[in-house]
Amino acid sequence: MKSKSDQTQLNRSSSSSAGASQTNWKTIIDAASNSPTAGQSREGVARRYWPAIHAFVRKSGIPPAEADDVTQAFICDVMLGRDLLARAAPERGRFRSLLLTSVRNFAIDELRKRKSPTRKPASGIILSLDDDIRSGDRNADLNLDEPEHAFHAQWVTMMIDQAISVVREWAIGNSQEVQWDIFNRRILEPMRTGAEPISTETFMKQWSLTSPAQVANTLARMKRKFVAALMEQLGNFDDDPDMIHREVSTLLHTLERKTR
Repeated sequence: MKSKSDQTQLNRSSSSSAGASQTNWKTIIDAASNSPTAGQSREGVARRYWPAIHAFVRKSGIPPAEADDVTQAFICDVMLGRDLLARAAPERGRFRSLLLTSVRNFAIDELRKRKSPTRKPASGIILSLDDDIRSGDRNADLNLDEPEHAFHAQWVTMMIDQAISVVREWAIGNSQEVQWDIFNRRILEPMRTGAEPISTETFMKQWSLTSPAQVANTLARMKRKFVAALMEQLGNFDDDPDMIHREVSTLLHTLERKTR
């Protein structure tokens, strides 16, 4: 049974996650408007969703050398140049499926026109995206059978990054730096980079802990916060609870192995 303190902390974590999701939706809505900040918001949206779109394009049969151009054409012509963003709304919670359907149709059209020369985006919008963004599709080279899998893998990676930011901000804001350090170096860094997990003994010595149970309890508590934040992020942009459940279950399996 959760203590009153734990429940309060979980509520704060949920509020922080919801705030992050609201900020993302505000950016999407602003990007679809004619506000003075719309240009900046469009740039932010392009950077945020480039990896997932690029991963789909690469796995769809588009030659790797042309994947950047096709991705930029989709972002400029469809995502920003048409009404795709205007059709998205927080209450619908289906931005992922909306974006996936659009990029799938676009890729099919591009494959049909492979004999045509590379074209300039019809909208005339040219985005300046640095190499870090262009190479941001970290899972694109995995052995995935279908481009949809590559898209979803990148989407979950993006949501994981957002959930990590939420939990980190919560930990710092609530003077829980020790808990964050244990969770980050034992679970997150090994999961994301393949780094060697830090041992319980090392944490006990570094943070003057008196029992291995303190490390185990910290990992369990932080894992709950992380999963709650991830569920919040996924749920705000999706309308498929079964898919969310499968993705989180897979991640939970990974976390379970890391906490042993």
